[in-house]
Amino acid sequence: MNKKMLLTTLAISCALAGASSSVSAAGFQISEHSASGLGRAFAGEAAIADNAATLARNPASLTMLEGTSISNGITYIDPNVQVEFSNGQYIDAVEAEAAPYALVPNAFMSHQLNDKFTIGFGSYADFGLASDYSDEVNEEFGAIAGDTAITVINLNTSLAYKINEHFSIGASGSILLAQAELNRYGSNSRLDKYNNVSASLEGRGVGFGYKVGGLYKLNENHRWGIAYTGASDIDMEGEFSGVQANTDDAIFDYVEGVDGELILNLPSILEISGYHQLTDQFAMHYSWVRTGWSSFEEILATSTNGECSSKGEDDNVCLQKTEEWKDSNRYALGATYQINDNWAVRSGMAYDETPTDEHLTASIPDSNRLWYSAGMSYYTGQHAFDLGVTYLVGEDGTVAEEDGQFFKVTKSTAMLYAVQYSYTFE
Repeated sequence: MNKKMLLTTLAISCALAGASSSVSAAGFQISEHSASGLGRAFAGEAAIADNAATLARNPASLTMLEGTSISNGITYIDPNVQVEFSNGQYIDAVEAEAAPYALVPNAFMSHQLNDKFTIGFGSYADFGLASDYSDEVNEEFGAIAGDTAITVINLNTSLAYKINEHFSIGASGSILLAQAELNRYGSNSRLDKYNNVSASLEGRGVGFGYKVGGLYKLNENHRWGIAYTGASDIDMEGEFSGVQANTDDAIFDYVEGVDGELILNLPSILEISGYHQLTDQFAMHYSWVRTGWSSFEEILATSTNGECSSKGEDDNVCLQKTEEWKDSNRYALGATYQINDNWAVRSGMAYDETPTDEHLTASIPDSNRLWYSAGMSYYTGQHAFDLGVTYLVGEDGTVAEEDGQFFKVTKSTAMLYAVQYSYTFE
C-alpha cells in the first residue's frame, strides 16, 4: 500500500493550504492578495500601499493610508498542467488537466486611529493547493496521483505606528483556519469493496501566525520596506481510512474512520522591497522574497491508538516521508505609469524558484517559473477599480520517480485574472 505516498502528499498538500492551484507560486505559496499587486508581478509590495491589501505584505505600510478604507477582490487562476505517467520506458497515461481552476478571494479594511496609529484587518490565503487526476490515470497511477485539496484562511489583524516622517513599524497576528482532503487509489482487487481507495484523509486545524515590518521613507519619491512572517505549525486532526502501514501482500488490513493527527509546517517569509518615483508619472519598484521551505523536512501522520499500523498500538505512525525542501527566492521588477488623475497602468516580471528539486511529487508538479504581468487602475472620487493579468510559465520536462513509478510534467502554464474594488470613506 502506498500510504507513505498518501501522507506525503497530505503534508505537502497541507503545506499547500489555500484555495489555489499549485501553479500559482513556487512550492505551495499563494501571492494573490490584490489585483493591483498582480498587475506588477507583486514587485515592491512591502513598500507600496495602493489600498488596505498592503497589510498582507507589510503591516508597517498601513501608515501611508489616510482615513478609513476597504478593499475587496478576487483572483481567477486558470492552470494548464499536463503530466505523463509511466511504469517503464513507455508512456502509459497522460493527464491533460492535472490542476483545476481556482478562485482566490480577499477582503481588507484599514482605519487611521490618529496621526500615529493605523489598524487593519484582512482575510486572505498565503498557501494553497489543488490537484485532481482523472479516473483513467488513477486506475494505474492512483497511488501517486489521486486528488488533493487544501484550504487555509488567514484572518489577520495588524497595527502600524508612524515613528516620524521617515520611519514606520508594524506588526500583525493571524488565525489560520486549515482544511484538507486527500485520496489515493490502488488497483488491488481487494480494494474493490472500498471503491479502490487505498488511503483517504480529511482533516481540519487551527493555527496562529505573526508578521512584523518596517518602512523607511527617504522622501516622498523614495522608500523601502521590509517584512518578516514567522514560521508556524498547524495541528491537523481528522479521520483516516485505508490500508494499514507496514502491510505486506500476505496481510490485508483496512481501517475506516481512524482518528489521525498531522502537523502542517508553514515556512517563514522575508521580503525586502523598494519604490522609486523617478518622474511625476513614472515609478519603478522591486522585491526580493526569501521563503524558508527548509523547515519542511518531513511528513508525519499519526493515529491516536496505533490503529494506522499493523505493528500494534506501540507504533502510532500512519505515514512518514522525508521531504528536505530547500529555501527558495523570488525576484520581481515592475513599473507604474500614471496617465492622468484617473488612470494608471503597470507591468512587471518575476522569477520564482522551486524548493522541491529532486523531491518533486505528482501531487505538486512544481518547478521554477516566470511571471509576466500587466494591470491598470481607474480612480474616481473615493472609488478605485483595479485589474491585473498574469501569464505564468513553469519549466517542464523533468522526470521524477515515486514508489517505482515515473512521471513527467510536459506543460506547466497558467493565466491569472484579478479584479478589485476599493473605497475610502470621508
